[in-house]
Amino acid sequence: MDLEIILLSFIQGISEILPISSSVNLHFFSHIFNITTFSFLLKIALHTGSLIALLIFFHKEIFDIFKGLFTEKSIKSTHLLPLFFGTIPVVIIGYFARDYVKEFDSPRIMGILSIIFGVILFAVDKLSCNKSRTDKNPISITKAFIIGCFQTIAIFPGVSRLGICITASRMLGSDRKKSIYFSLLLAIPSILGSLTLEFFECCQNHDFQVFSNNSLIGIIATASISLIAILPCIKYMENHGFGILVLYRIIIGIITCFAFC
Repeated sequence: MDLEIILLSFIQGISEILPISSSVNLHFFSHIFNITTFSFLLKIALHTGSLIALLIFFHKEIFDIFKGLFTEKSIKSTHLLPLFFGTIPVVIIGYFARDYVKEFDSPRIMGILSIIFGVILFAVDKLSCNKSRTDKNPISITKAFIIGCFQTIAIFPGVSRLGICITASRMLGSDRKKSIYFSLLLAIPSILGSLTLEFFECCQNHDFQVFSNNSLIGIIATASISLIAILPCIKYMENHGFGILVLYRIIIGIITCFAFC
């Protein structure tokens, strides 16, 4: 049983920091290996592990944000305002649409969305690389809000939160490195908000298995794997783009569509 949790933790730990959709990958490999321990509560634990890894990786940026709360000048030099305005759309849409989205939680839809938005990511990145000029300025509040609007599409399983944010950022002219880093940073408040809603739902149902040993193993393993892999994954995407990752999305999307329906 613990081996199954470690495997799911590895899948979550890698797929959350790559634009390949953790939802599709968790569903896919759970079927491939006939994993029976995957549940809503374990999903919460795995995403908690991803959140912890991102908090540790971006600890300097987060510290600068808190430090900047004391002076107006420092606030403007941190990511606070872009993160705030980038998170507003997904908080609003995610809260009111969370029950509606559950109707789209099927293998076929996840597979189709994985393919479509993977191809869009690849096309936008390639077109952006071919442009003569690239905006290398910090992400503005306006751009952050637009990226946040795109992020709301990721409430549908299979889209990939990271993938759609990178797509939007590249469309707006940001270079690949800045797009990847800001998209990962923007995932922190988004995952935190989603986990908060899910946690309160568990409390309302008096379901406290989220604090079980299996959940603890999932949290620690996911956080550890993500911390080890995050920098190499960022460097790979920055230097080589998303071609291999998109091909992977297409393959896994096709299999998910037709094999697990």
